[in-house]
Amino acid sequence: MSEIVRTQIDLPREIVELLKERSRAKGITLPQQIQEALVAYLEGQEDPILLADDPICRIVGDLDSGVGDLSGEHNRYLYYKDWEQPQGEAAG
Repeated sequence: MSEIVRTQIDLPREIVELLKERSRAKGITLPQQIQEALVAYLEGQEDPILLADDPICRIVGDLDSGVGDLSGEHNRYLYYKDWEQPQGEAAG
């Protein structure tokens, strides 16, 4: 078994009360519940960085919008109707 390290965390009272209720119902201690929850959380995590073999990487560079200033003007294309100029900005 792994070495146990004691730590202290602050939890909202409502969460502690729910964990205590669950302890009584399930017959497991509050620390056991927290450990199980943390293990489940960590095992469910995926690396947020795309891997080279991710299928999405295959389409990068293959798509062409036909708009020459997309990298600099992407907000305008995403957020304004019919690519209008935002109020207060002069057409470039």
